[in-house]
Amino acid sequence: MVRDDEQQAGRWGVGAHPLLTAASSLTTALAAAHGAIDAGSDPSWLAPADQGELLTSLGRAQASLDALLMRTLTACSGADSIAADTACRSAADWLGGEQHTRANRLHAATTLGTALTRWPRLAAALAAGEIITDHARAAVEALDRLPRTGDDALDPDTLSRAELVMLGHCGEFTPPQIRTLGARLLEAVAPDVAERLEAKRLADEERRARRETTFSMSRTGRGTRRFRGEIPELHASILDNALRALTNPRRSHLDGGIPFDEGPWGETAQDGDPVHDGRRLTDSQRLGQAFCTLIENLATDRLPTHGGSPVTVVVTITEETLRQEATEHGYTGYGTTTGGAPVSVGEAIRLGCLHGVRGWVVSGDGETLHLGRTRRLHTGPQRLALELQHPTCQARGCDVPAAWCETHHRHAWAEGGHTSVDDGALLCPHHHHRTHDPKYETRWHPDDTATFHRRC
Repeated sequence: MVRDDEQQAGRWGVGAHPLLTAASSLTTALAAAHGAIDAGSDPSWLAPADQGELLTSLGRAQASLDALLMRTLTACSGADSIAADTACRSAADWLGGEQHTRANRLHAATTLGTALTRWPRLAAALAAGEIITDHARAAVEALDRLPRTGDDALDPDTLSRAELVMLGHCGEFTPPQIRTLGARLLEAVAPDVAERLEAKRLADEERRARRETTFSMSRTGRGTRRFRGEIPELHASILDNALRALTNPRRSHLDGGIPFDEGPWGETAQDGDPVHDGRRLTDSQRLGQAFCTLIENLATDRLPTHGGSPVTVVVTITEETLRQEATEHGYTGYGTTTGGAPVSVGEAIRLGCLHGVRGWVVSGDGETLHLGRTRRLHTGPQRLALELQHPTCQARGCDVPAAWCETHHRHAWAEGGHTSVDDGALLCPHHHHRTHDPKYETRWHPDDTATFHRRC
């Protein structure tokens, strides 16, 4: 680009542009200051009050220089600029190349300089060194979030008042604190608009959350299913509260009831609730087991029907397998669900304590001869009677409250047990699992407490 040097010289005088003169003087003054230190004028020799004055002055000068650099970077990025002359995208890129450094910081300065043109009071305060660059950036972030267009646009007086509020904060608080205060700026200067916009934001967020809600499951081939998904924050909070209530970290017995054994590489959990043999469950394991407990206790009678019947998972198991006595080697045989998943005998018996049981008599060739009636093993009044008799889990030494316990038959229904208060018991999930774990023998004592012993 060819410039009219004579025109420039006639307007300013050669080399007499005010900004060039100021920059030259500034460079000279800084060189003199460094030279004074090099010559032995140590700042530590100053009196404390003078040291404070020097540091304050340098801080103000730094802020003012930052403001000047921002304004210059913004102005020198147009069509008639050093950036255009050298085919750089911006003055920040050009200066970054000259300094042999990445231009990220310079780009941020350019962006802030552009934003400050919308907030003249902040710009003036930074140019005067009354606030620092980080203060200005935090204040501008809050101010730029205010609605300036559309139906909810704030009027000029309100915007000016908001700028004064943020400028006042810059003199009292740190930049992180200003960001925190800035998040509530709209509420401070226009509460009616803030309430309306917040309601709109939440409604939009909830609609987006519903659109983005997903859930999927896949079999792992190891007796589990892996699931993944994304649910709205409200429902996640409900689920989290339910799981935390079930795990109840203040108590040491609510581990969900599934023992934690060594993994294939001998790993064991380190944190969480005790399970057995000194092993512990991690917090994520306790939450996972609480999730299983939550699923097992779903009120399926309140769910929509599936195929004309209430939500039901059928476990098919022979009567002979169901009635067998546990041995030191555990149970023999297993059952299967309608989906083909195998279920151990102990788990099938335990589920029979919690849910409806249906007898299905088939002939040798698989023909259905009789389909029994599903019945809930313990009614509400029966459970209430058990809770009145036993305020906590009936396992000896366990203090889990009765409201958190599951009903259990001392004599299994498959072995001819009766659905009655006398034959019923309340056990926490952990100890309920132990009663149906073939590795353990359950002993009931005259004081209506149970103890558990590992089978030899």
